[in-house]
Amino acid sequence: MARRPAEGGETMSRIDILLATYNGARFLPEQLASLSAQSHYDWRLLVRDDGSSDNSLAIVREWAKGISQPVEIIEDGRTGLGASLNFATLLEISDAPYFACCDQDDVWLPEKLSIMLRAVQSAEDSAGSDMPILAYSDLRVVDGGLNLIAESFRDFSRRPRLPRGRELRQVMMHNAVTGCASLGNAALRAKALPVPPQASMHDWWLGLVAAGLGKLVWVPHATILYRQHGGNTLGANAADPLSQLRYVASNAGEALGRSRKLLVATRRQAGAFVNRYGDALGEQDRVILQNYARLGQMSWASRKAFFLQNRMLADNALKNMPFFLLA
Repeated sequence: MARRPAEGGETMSRIDILLATYNGARFLPEQLASLSAQSHYDWRLLVRDDGSSDNSLAIVREWAKGISQPVEIIEDGRTGLGASLNFATLLEISDAPYFACCDQDDVWLPEKLSIMLRAVQSAEDSAGSDMPILAYSDLRVVDGGLNLIAESFRDFSRRPRLPRGRELRQVMMHNAVTGCASLGNAALRAKALPVPPQASMHDWWLGLVAAGLGKLVWVPHATILYRQHGGNTLGANAADPLSQLRYVASNAGEALGRSRKLLVATRRQAGAFVNRYGDALGEQDRVILQNYARLGQMSWASRKAFFLQNRMLADNALKNMPFFLLA
């Protein structure tokens, strides 16, 4: 993989920033300004709009006139794909050694690309550039006006910690990766594409591929301001036990429905993953994914035994208990 040294000896490598837009005019200027301010400057911006009725693309075009990096707007005539397929389309067009997904409403901290690139390249130095690698970081949660809500998205939302050697079985059920705070290499992109229709989200699928076939690298630093404004496709919610109990008590039917829907979606995604990559997985991981995908065909006792025998509750009791009860 070609890397060129920059001033001061820093290793520079091209990154494709993948920006999926849809009616993002309100917050786009701040996000674009944060891209301009990145300390790592060897990047290209790929933009694809999903049918905005506002001036999102006009904002991008005007901003692009003032920067030296290349900006390419993908206009393929399709609209209404949704965030996941919009990003998946950008992934298929990307051809740089590294890629970073970019949400339209966040703000990247200046060292975001540099920090994430170092994490991936460090993993490549030990594992090789042909190893699928995805680095993912923490985020600061802010409101629409960028006022701080929480210093750590991971703590605020209680994203699962991934026990070494057991990463895949946790990512199978919960998305540990926030796509806008991640960076992947070309080997990951090649292995993950095409993103199947059964994937719950593009970043979740990338996380599964990295966990099962490569490396997931946790970066314990916030690299972006993750804006919560009520219009997010997916957002941050307080996930401490007391907050969760209050939510369930007040919205029992909704909470039950969401958990049941998520259980079905993750089983479908696991089935697609093991069907495509089963031969490349270790036997234990392959059997776990196969059994999780076919839980609906098992007896009540076998479903409960699956969670207990594979220590799913021990890994993450708060997040996994609803699945155990509903399975």
